[in-house]
Amino acid sequence: MHSQNSQFPGRAGAKGGRLPVSQEQSSASQDTEGGPLRVLQINSSISRRSGVMSVLMNYFRHVDRSQVVFDFFCFATPDETNRAEIESLGGRCYVTNAGGSIGRIRSALAQLLSEHAGQYPVAHLHDPILSRFLYPVAHRHGVRSLAVHSHSTAYSDSRLKSMRNWLVCRNIGAYSDVRLACSHAAGEFMFRRSRFEVLPNAIDVGTYRFDRQVRVKTRRALGLGDGPVVGHVGRFSEEKNHRFLIDVYTELARLSPEARLMLIGDGPLRPGIEEIVAERGLTDRVLFLGDRGDVAALYQAMDVLVLPSLFEGLPMVGVEAQCAGLPMVCSDRVPDEVAIGDCEFLSLEKPARQWAHHVSQALERGRDLSLRAQGEEMTRTAGFDITHEADRLAHRYRALAEW
Repeated sequence: MHSQNSQFPGRAGAKGGRLPVSQEQSSASQDTEGGPLRVLQINSSISRRSGVMSVLMNYFRHVDRSQVVFDFFCFATPDETNRAEIESLGGRCYVTNAGGSIGRIRSALAQLLSEHAGQYPVAHLHDPILSRFLYPVAHRHGVRSLAVHSHSTAYSDSRLKSMRNWLVCRNIGAYSDVRLACSHAAGEFMFRRSRFEVLPNAIDVGTYRFDRQVRVKTRRALGLGDGPVVGHVGRFSEEKNHRFLIDVYTELARLSPEARLMLIGDGPLRPGIEEIVAERGLTDRVLFLGDRGDVAALYQAMDVLVLPSLFEGLPMVGVEAQCAGLPMVCSDRVPDEVAIGDCEFLSLEKPARQWAHHVSQALERGRDLSLRAQGEEMTRTAGFDITHEADRLAHRYRALAEW
């Protein structure tokens, strides 16, 4: 973790009510003296579709679990697709349906911490908007250190919500003991003048490194042949900017008719994007693969990754793709800290035709397989190796527990 200037603020008290919490524990034993430190991760969901959960699960898989174990308190999304793995790793899941009510979230957290008094000296909040409301509750119920984590460079894709959240997050330094961010850009956006530390969206480098045999096998399974493939990985939501991506691909198809587009992910905007693709007569050239568990193999089949996002904290998919040796073409709204190797940033003010020209050039570079193997070492050198970063996080948690 890399740090910037900061101070540790004083603590405040608060009231806390009660709300039933579904406490479904794993087979892990109760805390005993000398056992692992249990850190309470506070996030809206434990869904596999959550980018934050992807980061957390990467760290949980690789942290020394004889020293640190993650438990999860979630309050919004009913999708619990990470539950089985969390429990297999020794973690616990506490799930409540707060219905979007901050009061209910506060009450549920207070109840949880009261019932598990002394078990959570450290809590890690992944929704900074809630810090003002949960910080007093956490400290009143035994949390010594509340870490607040910024995962984005925007409050919302809605102007009204952005204004509301900006007001709520003012003076956030007074409602956090430690501030973490996935990138310098995300930290500066959320914490302003308060000190923060960068905890990178690190990955298992060995999983994503280039593998020529996997490339051949995956392309064969998808019926891609040896033609050029443009890829995108992300939820179908406004900030991912799929509509502009289709505009770019439409122009690219004129330059390179044999090029295919591979879209990995799902979400509420997918039907509309499918409709646009059909209207433009591109259905046979665009693969909608949905949510997949074999993304590492799919990177091998691509020749370039394109991310025209409206905002990002630090896209883990960008790190994964570059580890696989892929060139990337991104919007300039993506923090430049994601650049590990061949990564180009373009303004969204540029027309789709210009983007298509740059993507076409990147496609040619990505098809030079002799360059792809360099991605693994570049990823390690850039500080995105999860093995190293998980050790550093465990050490930081234990220091916070004693603070």
